[in-house]
Amino acid sequence: MKNFPTMWPIIIGSKDAKIAKEFYIKVFWITIQVEKPNYISARLSDGTHIEIEEDSANRFPNWEKNNVWTYKNSQFMVPNIEKFLKTVVENNWSVVSPIKSKPWWSTAEIADPEGNIFLIGETKNI
Repeated sequence: MKNFPTMWPIIIGSKDAKIAKEFYIKVFWITIQVEKPNYISARLSDGTHIEIEEDSANRFPNWEKNNVWTYKNSQFMVPNIEKFLKTVVENNWSVVSPIKSKPWWSTAEIADPEGNIFLIGETKNI
């Protein structure tokens, strides 16, 4: 039996990968690994693999409709959620839901320039 990777990339749909690239570099400090027309493969500092993908001829029908301007079922953990959200606001991007604190963690939701929404979390020391 073939072994499969344990970590699949987070696919982020984009209408303009250049705009998306700018956002993910400034907000998530990604490192670009591969960049081709309609496609960027990158890693966050913790090793999380993301792929920014534009609609193109090799995509399935309605790809853009199903992958751009959607809620991504992914959570990014940051060491300081207030500082992270300040960076988002300073770059004129959107905080969708403000910080909600619980005894064990704090969360907020942000949107990238194309409306893809992510949950952001900060684990508290308990």
